[in-house]
This record gives sequence, C-alpha cells and structure tokens, in this order.
Amino acid sequence: MRIVILTNTYPYFPGEQFFEDEIAFWAERAEASVTLLPAVATGEPRALPPGIAVDTALASGRLVGRLVAIFVALFGDMFRGEIGHLWRTRKLGPRTALRALLHSSKVVQQAHRLMRYAAAHGEIDLAYCYWNETQSYAALLAKTKGRVRKVVSRAHGIDFHEFRRYREYMPLKRQFIHGYDRIFVTSARAAAYLQATYGASPDKVHVSPLGVPLDGALASPSPAGAVHIVSVSYCHRVKRLDKIVDALVLFARQHQEVKARWTHIGGGPLLEGTKALAQNRLGDMANMSFEFTGDVPHEEVRRFYLDTPVDVLVNASESEGTPVAIQEAMSTGVPVVAPDVGGISCAVSNRCGALLRGSPDGQEIADAIVRVVFGTERDALRANARGVIEQKFSASRNYRDFIANVLAVGAS
Repeated sequence: MRIVILTNTYPYFPGEQFFEDEIAFWAERAEASVTLLPAVATGEPRALPPGIAVDTALASGRLVGRLVAIFVALFGDMFRGEIGHLWRTRKLGPRTALRALLHSSKVVQQAHRLMRYAAAHGEIDLAYCYWNETQSYAALLAKTKGRVRKVVSRAHGIDFHEFRRYREYMPLKRQFIHGYDRIFVTSARAAAYLQATYGASPDKVHVSPLGVPLDGALASPSPAGAVHIVSVSYCHRVKRLDKIVDALVLFARQHQEVKARWTHIGGGPLLEGTKALAQNRLGDMANMSFEFTGDVPHEEVRRFYLDTPVDVLVNASESEGTPVAIQEAMSTGVPVVAPDVGGISCAVSNRCGALLRGSPDGQEIADAIVRVVFGTERDALRANARGVIEQKFSASRNYRDFIANVLAVGAS
C-alpha cells in the first residue's frame, strides 16, 4: 500500500517532535510503503527509521508558482465560497478576506504539487495528514482528481479550535470537512466540537489518543524543604505563562521556608517577555529561583525528568488538545496541575494531580501546587499519574491501534 504522510516540517526542524514516537511504529508495517511529504524542508532532517522515505516535492517551488496560485485562487470557487461564508457570518473584512485568499492559494499550490508527485510516482493509496489544515484540503482536491484514493487526517486542537483564530474564523474547514474518509481526534470532547461547529459526520470522526513511551524509570521528588516546579509549552499567549508566574509569586510568599525552583521548557515569541516578567515578579524573592531552557530536543525532555527531581508539572493554557507534554511528565510519575480545557481531563484528575476549572487564577494554581507537593497523598498521586499513562496513553498500544485503523481505511 502506497502511503504518503503530509507533515508541516517533519522530519525537518523545528516542531512536530511528538511525531517521532509514532513514526517508529509505521516502520514496523512491511505492507505499507511510507513516504513523508513535508510542506517546509530546510536544514538537515532528523534521522528516520529504516523503510521510511522522505520527499520534498511539496516543499519545492518558486515565488512565481505562489503568485500563480494566488491568481488562480482569486477567481476560483474555493475563495468565492469563503467570501460567502464570511459575509453570512458578518466576519468579512480586509484581514479575513486576505486570510481566505492566502489559504485558498496554498491549497491550490499544494494540490498541484501533490498531483504532480502522484503522476511521477503512481497513484497514492492513502494520504495521512498530520494536521487538519491546508495540506489535508490539498489531499482532498487530489482525491477528487483521482490521484489519491483515500484521505485521513488527525486533528489536534490548534487546527480546529475556531475560537483561537482571528475573529473566530477558521478558513476553508467547512468546505472540506465532509471529504475525509476518517478524521482522528484525541478526545471525545474534540469529536463533539468538530460535529457541533463544522457539521462533521459522527461516523467519520474517531477518537484515537496520542501516546508516549513507557520506560521503567520514574522521576524522583525533591528532598524535604525543596520544591521543583516545571512547565513545558510553547511561549504563546494562549499558554498563559503569566498565570504561572502569578501562582509562583503567591506560592513563594506563603511558603518562605521552602526553597522553590521553576523550570520552563520551550521557546516561542513570548519567551523573552516571560523571562522579563519572571525577573520582575520573582527575581527579588530569596526562596525562588527560575530557569528558561528554551527549545529542548524531544528525547532530552524525557531525560530531564529522570535526571532531576521534579515535584509537579503546571499547565495554565486557555486551550489544549490532549497535551503530550502532560503525558510525558505523568509517564515518569510526575503529577500535573492543569485547567479543565480541551482534552486535558482525559489524562488529569484529582487522583493523579489537580484538575482546575477552565480559567483558574494564580491563587487557585498556587493552592493546587501545595496540595500536590505537600499533601498526604503525594506518593499516591505520583503512582496514579504513571498508572493513567499505562492504561490510556501507551505509545506502543495507541500508535499500533491507530496505524491498524488507518491501514484498514486504505484497504477498504
């Protein structure tokens, strides 16, 4: 079976580091001839397991090709359909119209490249799109032209949560939502959102959680009198790192006898601003230190939990899927404090950490940290955190099941 996997950058950097866990299980399936087709390919790629190919056909092209695609899209039905939707929903404006045109042109260009790839290499049995975005729409266009037989897509959160976009506008999704042979989401809440917001067919949307490897080693808690608090996320407004700073100020003030340390792992546009905020709010506190590591390779984050005592992972996001960063921490026995947004409640509960209301303030987060790291059930929370991952988010089980389902679609 000839399968192409459409990614944003993988196996190139940056991003999509969680796909590294999944690709190894694709390499196990001898009946699948797998080629990765990234949309962006710069620098040196990451190492791939034997049997997995990569082709940069979708990433190639010149400026003139982009301009031609914009011209074609401008007079096409796809763009006109989006303008009609924006008009009916009273979201039409210069910025939303421009986004509609740019997304439409990107689909046109990527569909052209995908069909050219198929013409050169033969019909594609199945296109698996890691994101439910423009590449997946391009695959659906190629399907209508007979170059791709089946199209499946994952949907993670940022690629379908309309409220996270400017004027709550998600370009093109309503035009393409019914074309997929299968959409895989990470939680039942995500499935309900796709159905309620975009009219996705219930029989086409399947819940398939991501997963993390389960090593034998576990993280250790800090010794008495010390606390190590960790956060792992892209530094973006939606992650609300300012709330974590608020919580740490309160925690340090209320527990001056404790030597507290905060480590944030992850880069992004608000990294420097968050550093400055932490320095301003926490810099003069004698019992609180902090460190920003920036981007860290995927495998080193796992090693971090095993090499350094960690007491709790804190998340304060406004919106999430079912974060792999949370799963990774819990897989090593680290309990999690997080809000009840997206699919977080699939992993986090008061049995293995603290599940907060959807928009907690700093005091709520600080109080939850106290319960998790100082409470009498600390050891039980750590054991239960690992247990949840074993039961629900084992990479070996979840990815093998997912791949079997994808191959079944391709064989039908």
